[in-house]
Amino acid sequence: MIIRLNGIEKRFGSVQAVKPIDLTIKDSFVTILGQSGCGKTTLLKMLAGLTEPTAGDLTFDERTIFSKTKKINVKPNKREIAMVFQDFGLWPHMNVLDNIAFGLRGKVSKRERLTLAREALSRVKLEAKANMLPGDLSGGQQQRVALARAIAIQPKLILFDEALSALDAVLRDEMREEILTILQSIGSQGIFVTHDQSEAMAMSDSMIVMDAGSVVQTGSPEEIYHTPANSYVANFIGKTNWLPGEDRMIRPENISLHPRKHTTLRSGVVAKSMYEGDRYVIFVNTHDQLWKVYDHKPHEEGSAITLYIDEHSIHSLMKREA
Repeated sequence: MIIRLNGIEKRFGSVQAVKPIDLTIKDSFVTILGQSGCGKTTLLKMLAGLTEPTAGDLTFDERTIFSKTKKINVKPNKREIAMVFQDFGLWPHMNVLDNIAFGLRGKVSKRERLTLAREALSRVKLEAKANMLPGDLSGGQQQRVALARAIAIQPKLILFDEALSALDAVLRDEMREEILTILQSIGSQGIFVTHDQSEAMAMSDSMIVMDAGSVVQTGSPEEIYHTPANSYVANFIGKTNWLPGEDRMIRPENISLHPRKHTTLRSGVVAKSMYEGDRYVIFVNTHDQLWKVYDHKPHEEGSAITLYIDEHSIHSLMKREA
């Protein structure tokens, strides 16, 4: 499905939560990424029909879903979408199977509702929990139930609002893989709102980065990481070193501790080493700023160190913006 936003915006009184957006979304799995308050959840709710835009037009393929000028606003349950919320949104008095079947009421017979609900439950590997109440499940199991409820209605598009933020790190990793596998198996698109950069980078076909109500960059994770549009994106997506006095940056992995071709050197003193599991981040004080570089071992605080900067990996924001 191709989603087009033309001039979509949202005001709450005098506050402009989302500034006018012109955007086309067509990839299978897209993340909307940004800091708290940037407008990403408001944008997602406008796609879902839970928040009415102040202006603009929204189309799914060639079908107009919302148009302020044409006075069109298709109801959420008529948009062929489903939504998975941060707090799961399960009915506490209904068992798991009834929670999943709830969205099918009025659409198919009771027998077909239960069949589709069981199929969805099977996809998330929770068949044995069908008769349990949500309160008796773990957080990860509740998230699987919420996902099963979403896929049971066989939507073209599933929207995820910070859907993994309530889970611990191990469960988040598991659910990322499951979500992508399930969406691929049922042929649905996904749009996923998150503030977690690593989550967005790992899951996305493409990313939409927002800041202060505006879309500041779109592209693949690789494009956004290696060629950020501005300093906000560069600092928000991964670790960054800035060349002093210039709008040029370089990522820590493009700085070596050993001489190489096409490198310039910079001397400094180790401030600290931070362990990240598969590597150390070495913080280095030079005469003008604090630099970050990766190594497989820690370095003693206060020791002298030389950084070799790969000139070909320096990214110029001025060149991009021109």
